[in-house]
Amino acid sequence: MSIDVEAVRRQTRGVLSVTHLNNAGSSLVPGSVMDTVVGHLRREEEIGGYEAAEEAAVRLDEVYSSVARLVGAAPDEIALAESGSRAWAAAVYSFPFVPGTRVLIGRTEYAGNVVALRQLALRNGLEIAVLDDDPDGLVDVQHLQRELERGNVAMVALTHVPMANGLVNPAAEVGKRCRAAGVMFVLDACQSVGQMPLDVQSLGCDVLAGTGRKFLRGPRGTAFLYVRASVLERLEPAMLDGHSAVPTGAGGLEVRGDARRFESWETSAAGRLGLGRAVDYALALGLDAVQERVAGLAEEMRAELAEVPGVIVHDRGIIRCGIVTFSVQGSDARNIRSRLAEHRVNVSVAPSPFAWAYSIPTGTRQGEDMVVRASVHYYNTHTEVQRLVSFLR
Repeated sequence: MSIDVEAVRRQTRGVLSVTHLNNAGSSLVPGSVMDTVVGHLRREEEIGGYEAAEEAAVRLDEVYSSVARLVGAAPDEIALAESGSRAWAAAVYSFPFVPGTRVLIGRTEYAGNVVALRQLALRNGLEIAVLDDDPDGLVDVQHLQRELERGNVAMVALTHVPMANGLVNPAAEVGKRCRAAGVMFVLDACQSVGQMPLDVQSLGCDVLAGTGRKFLRGPRGTAFLYVRASVLERLEPAMLDGHSAVPTGAGGLEVRGDARRFESWETSAAGRLGLGRAVDYALALGLDAVQERVAGLAEEMRAELAEVPGVIVHDRGIIRCGIVTFSVQGSDARNIRSRLAEHRVNVSVAPSPFAWAYSIPTGTRQGEDMVVRASVHYYNTHTEVQRLVSFLR
């Protein structure tokens, strides 16, 4: 099944205004997603927030089923959240760490996750061990295996697709080894969900966090969390409210038995409905077709950029995705982003893959080198890729 690019562009109002190559930051939402969000906000305006939510109760509940289909889970293994980082943290902060145990992470782990893990390490007396990259820039599964065999590992935390350098980490192989070792595996899929098929059974992860605003093309302020049913009872949320637990007996407490224990009572019903619509939109297109289109456009961009004098493409990996990172000799990445924006071409900047030191135990960042990050989606076109390349020429 292939994607009807002209049809999805007609359904994407933003393409009339900008060449949007910042999908790894926040995609242009389809018109139907925005209509869903605004439509519910109108109902809140007309009849009240509680009443509008009650009216949409069935549709709100269906969002869990949609997200579950997206990642191959059961609806009661899904929680909805306001950001991918908060979803990830809700699960990780609930883990019953034992002082002296180790957490294994990759060198391209998302910076916010490392901050959280370091706080937990200081609080609980943990050791954070950084796994090597292999020659292709992927997390080294052989090093992972050696560290697992050393023992005393509480958790492995991995970013599936790093924020810059184009690669896709071998999450399924990591999951296989973690399962064999009986170690909790937490996967940050914020940059992979929506641009490639995901199946939590094949990935072998116990926890997966995803966001709505990036390749899933949902509204900002939306995200989800998957927690495998078999580990759910081990994870008591760090914070509870009347939605996630109820008081029992004389001083007792009963925490919800499903993943919604990680949610809070107050949230945006409009955002959740928009997230559900975005998920259904992606499922209707087919994630295999999405991945084929996105990967093809990204490879086209890399090839075109490599032909421009002074442009250096930094992407690594064996399987690569829609994120393309490059620099221009003698030019500052922020300046390039600003000048492109003047021509209504949206890109972003990111720390250079060779300057990342988020995971180095000293906690220092080596330099402030930045690269340009251009991230394509299936609604982008060859003409838009050429617009970027022509500007750089």
